[in-house]
Amino acid sequence: MKAKVHPDDEMTSRGRLLAAYHGRPVDRLPYWAKVTNSTWRLSQPPRVRELSEEQLLDAIGADGIFHLSACVRGLRPHVSTKEVCADHTRTIHTRTPDGELVERWREDPTTRSWHPIEFPVKTRQDLKRYRWVWTDVTCEIDADAAENARARQDEIGQRGITKANVGTSPLMHLVEHVIGPVQTHLMLCDYRDEVSELMDLMHAARLQRVERIAATTPADLLVSMENTSTSLISPDQFEAYCLPRLCDYGRIIERAGKVHELHMCGLLKALLERIDTIPAHSVEAFTAPTLGNTRLADGRTRAPSKCLVGGTNCMTWLGPIETIKAFIQAELDACPDHRRIVLTTAGVAPPACNAETFRATGEWIRLLPVRV
Repeated sequence: MKAKVHPDDEMTSRGRLLAAYHGRPVDRLPYWAKVTNSTWRLSQPPRVRELSEEQLLDAIGADGIFHLSACVRGLRPHVSTKEVCADHTRTIHTRTPDGELVERWREDPTTRSWHPIEFPVKTRQDLKRYRWVWTDVTCEIDADAAENARARQDEIGQRGITKANVGTSPLMHLVEHVIGPVQTHLMLCDYRDEVSELMDLMHAARLQRVERIAATTPADLLVSMENTSTSLISPDQFEAYCLPRLCDYGRIIERAGKVHELHMCGLLKALLERIDTIPAHSVEAFTAPTLGNTRLADGRTRAPSKCLVGGTNCMTWLGPIETIKAFIQAELDACPDHRRIVLTTAGVAPPACNAETFRATGEWIRLLPVRV
């Protein structure tokens, strides 16, 4: 696999991305189009859809950030799950010694993404049942996954960097996957002690998982998948429930010599100073208005220790190429410098934006001067 995106690049794709993440000089602005996923690829013509990840990134002239396995698995001797899939709906039955939890997810046939339509925890009794998911778990290394991940890391080489998911902090996991945005806040009011204790149990299990992942996966970046947004929780809730736990994960990851990345998108402007204190190198899916409320200049001035991976939003990429260029140029011009910036679509690339648009925009980005 070739190491440079363009033959006249001074740096390899891996070298450029790592330099940006660590705030070191780069030969040009890193550019990562988030197209190596089924949401975007399956909407494209066969000549594009059938390309490998590397071939696709080569075709559009983009740097490479690739996903690897976390290389661990959880064992639960007293908890079992059964899934039933039908009509784009997945029903999951989780059986615990205190009773059963039921959740349902529905697939969007256009984006191939799954969304919760019924959360597993609905009552106070469900809170007791759900404790088993986190107290009856042992995190063990998946040797086969680790071997495959090392082989994939070697295959990627200098073509890019790799990342693995370490999970979500307790409050955001409850909001997104377990209780839901509204009911989580109601339960925090009505059953504060039980929910707080549950989050402590979740955090203890998560710490074990993060330690095992950091010691095992060859991935360069370990990602806290927060999806945090002040449309879901308040700044005070973030500071009380999320920030200290993310700091715990970050310290484990950095002790292992890895890069801690925060996957946080949406409305983050009120959190930037708090985010800057977390042991992490980067914030990914740093999303501009109108879908988000953060501009590159906000991040460079209010969270200067973080590499900003994003800078646009999916709506930006639905216009003509000249409009896309004008938006990116204005965002860059407003920044005090261009250090710690990796330009991306922020969220997943919109299917309506074709490969030629990404290629032409990338060709323009690589010629931009880098202000240090």
